[in-house]
Amino acid sequence: MKTNRILLLASVLCFSLIATGCGEPLYEMTSEEEAIITLYASKAVAKFNKNQVIGIANARVKKGELDDEYVPDEDQEDQENQEEVPEETSTEELIDPETGEPIASEESEDMESSDEGATGETSNDEESSSADTGYSFTNAVGIEGVEFTCSEFDVTSEYKASSSFVLTQIKGKKYLVLYIEAENKSDSAVDFSKNSNREYSLSLNGGEKSKSQYTPVSNDLSTFKGSMKPGEKKSFIIVFSFSNSAVESISSLELYVTSDGSTRGTTI
Repeated sequence: MKTNRILLLASVLCFSLIATGCGEPLYEMTSEEEAIITLYASKAVAKFNKNQVIGIANARVKKGELDDEYVPDEDQEDQENQEEVPEETSTEELIDPETGEPIASEESEDMESSDEGATGETSNDEESSSADTGYSFTNAVGIEGVEFTCSEFDVTSEYKASSSFVLTQIKGKKYLVLYIEAENKSDSAVDFSKNSNREYSLSLNGGEKSKSQYTPVSNDLSTFKGSMKPGEKKSFIIVFSFSNSAVESISSLELYVTSDGSTRGTTI
């Protein structure tokens, strides 16, 4: 009995080995065949994905559409054809068939870039108008004990000091020079080096805004680090650079002085 069981087990093992050894090798597909199958599978998945409303196919199924006796109306057929073949709209919005994401047209990109540029210009204008221009010239400069007045301004293509050029001509640009008179009204000397961190900016007609230009002259208020004795008077200048079109017709000037994190403006 034991011998019969051993023979039966051996027979089963031999049959299993013979059976597993038969068969043909797996078919190896070419890259083109793999691409065709992948594309077909993706379309099949997209077609029967009920949650998909954009992309390769709108897979939302109407009530009764999967029944054998379902016959779509002509209006429904027209609507489905319109959904499958999207027409060009006024906004020219295109859909990427691979990702289902909207493709921005060149016109929309140009509009976005123009909007960004307009936003940048608006922010500059808002920055100019955000500072209070109700200060007097003296309070705007804000050096304690010294009274300041702007006597005049001049527009020139190049700036000279002591018969020598300080700022030479630049194509498309002109210099605007503010001439400022200062008087120490206090009973003690005023050290300007303590106020050397000030930043001066000038706006023309409430628009274009420019920071002061560096000059090596000793009486440039934006870089002056000397001192004034009690009762002493001194003449200063501040030079700004603007485009030629900005200085063609000047109706107003606003000087902005920034120090210690705050900006004070005054109308000249």
